[in-house]
Amino acid sequence: MIRDLRLLAPLLLLIALSSPVAAQYQEDGERSTQARLPQGRSPLWVTLRLTKIGINEARGLFTATFPAPVKGLAGQTVTLAGFINPLDAQTRGTHFLLSKYTPVCSFCPPGEPNEVVEVRTASPIVFVQKLVTVTGRFALQNNGEQGLFFQMTGATVR
Repeated sequence: MIRDLRLLAPLLLLIALSSPVAAQYQEDGERSTQARLPQGRSPLWVTLRLTKIGINEARGLFTATFPAPVKGLAGQTVTLAGFINPLDAQTRGTHFLLSKYTPVCSFCPPGEPNEVVEVRTASPIVFVQKLVTVTGRFALQNNGEQGLFFQMTGATVR
């Protein structure tokens, strides 16, 4: 149960930041700070960003509309550079979020829903605070509750 609550934290933060006032705050604060820090420069991030994200306010869910280039990635092995965002307080694990942006706040979302990939590795890795390269099988998912729409499984990290 506690693990599920930890997984909900990024979603709750994304929902809170989705209001016009909060979105502007993020732009002036976290986003501008992130823009000056190292980023994952993989062209795949540009492709994933083409996914249109919406919010169903009545149901409290994110929605995603995947364009053809993103749909075409499903089932393929892809490589993506980014930063590990652990889902709990552990220093090792097999499940984390990969973000294009350098994390700047433990309580802030790692990016927009189309800038984050849920990753499951084949074996436990040490969670490092530096740019990493992840290779794994890419899949689309429709997890509107947590705002997660991309996943890599069987992944390796270097």
